[in-house]
Amino acid sequence: MKFKKRYRVKITRWGYLYILITIIIAMGAANTGNNLLYLLSSALLALMMISGISSIANLTGLEVTISPPQEIFASHPAPFRVTLKRRRWPLPATLVGVRAQSQEVKGIIMGSQKKEETIMWLTFPHRGKAKLSSIEVVSAFPLGFFTRSRKIEVNQELLVFPRPIPTPFKRGEGEGQGEYSPGKSKGMGDEVLELRPYQEGDPLKRMDWKATARKGELIVREMADAQGDMVIVQVNRGTGNWEEILGRATYLILESAKRGMAVGLILPDRALKPARGERHLHSLLEALALA
Repeated sequence: MKFKKRYRVKITRWGYLYILITIIIAMGAANTGNNLLYLLSSALLALMMISGISSIANLTGLEVTISPPQEIFASHPAPFRVTLKRRRWPLPATLVGVRAQSQEVKGIIMGSQKKEETIMWLTFPHRGKAKLSSIEVVSAFPLGFFTRSRKIEVNQELLVFPRPIPTPFKRGEGEGQGEYSPGKSKGMGDEVLELRPYQEGDPLKRMDWKATARKGELIVREMADAQGDMVIVQVNRGTGNWEEILGRATYLILESAKRGMAVGLILPDRALKPARGERHLHSLLEALALA
């Protein structure tokens, strides 16, 4: 990332007051020829110049990076991690702020440490590809009379997922509806999937003694895996708002993943097989974001 050559200066309310006092004293010195007023006006101008130089050095001596979160949903504030590093700045404390889009984090104090991190919440209104072109570092250091800002080019490409819209789980096809697979995988859950003859290696705790006595052979209970449910979310361009359909599908996928289900997705132009894991979940959300 690189600083632009120019920076912006904004005079604060106290800055206008300071300038007005300086002008009044300078005019009084010119009209009266009073040496004390000349010295005072010169001191005020010198202090203004020192303040400007310190503020420029404060901004120039900072490196700022911004890191996006793994998941960004449309219309939901997303936490971006902002890291500030100080270079070649002898003073023990530096007060700055960081601005991006319409959001600003104020009052970041760089103490004796050379690195500081903070969180900035940014909101993107629409799903799909987005771009964070630049951020601004803002400083009123050291006197607060002037606010100076420098723009840093970021040019980060972001992918914004659809905004999740709560919707109930339903069997069957439909826009944004969850369609459960016709069965459960075998495992060690609490639900009985089937009864079957004993096989070598089956644990004794799964023996069904009543069925064994009734059939005259060893019978065990095959348990359904508590994490074995599978959901396929099918999305169709039918009647209704397309963004709402994608939002409902996003909600179903997120809720299914939280419950440990294997989730699949069927879109009009592609299909993703049911699976689990963070990488697969990201692939599902990415497909919805670009649909």
